[in-house]
Amino acid sequence: MRVRYSDKEAPLSKNSNKTRSFDGLQGACALIGITFGGIPLIRWTITGEHGALFRWIFENPSGSMAYVAPLVVIAAAVGVIAALEGLKRRA
Repeated sequence: MRVRYSDKEAPLSKNSNKTRSFDGLQGACALIGITFGGIPLIRWTITGEHGALFRWIFENPSGSMAYVAPLVVIAAAVGVIAALEGLKRRA
């Protein structure tokens, strides 16, 4: 007699710990991208200044660098998340 599992009831595969690790790393990258990229970019467009944490890491960029630095952080976070997604599918 064969037991059939639905997707929710399927037993954990041997790679589930690896995929959880990749998911955790992706979450950390998303958090970094939002904290050091998204929030400072929105704050710069509204108030004209970055937050203290952003200034501590990147000093005090002005002019076009005030926009470019957060965008580079966002792009790097998205790139790392995409790379981790590719590695997760191979694992």
